[in-house]
Amino acid sequence: MAQELFTGLDIGSNSIRVAVGQYMNNGHDRPVLQIIGAAECPSAGINKGVITSIEDAVSSLSTCLDQAERLVGQPLTSAWVSLAGSGVLLQLGKGVVAVSNPEGEIQDDDVERVLESAKMVSTPLNYETLHILPRNFLVDGQGGIKDPVGMSGMRLEVETQIVQCSSTLSKNLRKCVYRTSLEIEGLVLSSLAAAEATLSQKQQNLGVALLDIGANSTNILVFEEGNIILSSTIPLGANHITSDIAIVLRTSIDTAEEVKVKYGYAVPNEVRD
Repeated sequence: MAQELFTGLDIGSNSIRVAVGQYMNNGHDRPVLQIIGAAECPSAGINKGVITSIEDAVSSLSTCLDQAERLVGQPLTSAWVSLAGSGVLLQLGKGVVAVSNPEGEIQDDDVERVLESAKMVSTPLNYETLHILPRNFLVDGQGGIKDPVGMSGMRLEVETQIVQCSSTLSKNLRKCVYRTSLEIEGLVLSSLAAAEATLSQKQQNLGVALLDIGANSTNILVFEEGNIILSSTIPLGANHITSDIAIVLRTSIDTAEEVKVKYGYAVPNEVRD
């Protein structure tokens, strides 16, 4: 029996990337997710994370998926899809439920129910809930709890950070993916996925800002005490740097990009005047 594949799909303004992984046993207690194939293709019909042409975007996406399928040797049927930070809102939410176990022990389904109840907040017009991130659990009024499973109590409450995204943005993104016959496991805020991959829990607790620099925009995510306190997007990215180099050196965009990639360095103190 073939092992289950996990596919990640990042649809950007400059390129589309597909990564495919599966769990491998490496002698430890837990299997490790290993990347077995990755593909990258130029994108079209996308600008600053927004779909501007369905046909062009679907064509670029199909090309990249075909390359990934040839690498892994089997068809891809579903994927987790990243969504850029443009049009993302953060909202606080609260939920409360009674513990279902007669003996008062909190179980996983109690946590699921209380998180579901936290969804009942007023959502702005043309927005939908993308993530519900727990900030703090309370058991019978006692707060500061990160994981209440196994504790005893009668009443479970949660304070959450609700991440909401533009319905127009998500619907057009879903439409592009579905037209490639790929099912969507879920949409994930791209900067949140980048934070999970690059930031430790200690960094998030101490306070840290993540900058995810794309081709035409930069997504920003700020953590404090392990919680997201800011999500924003600024319309500046790597292509703007290339354009500035082309203007200053009076050269073509292609040459400026080559200069940037070959000689660019992000630590000013180590660059000679």
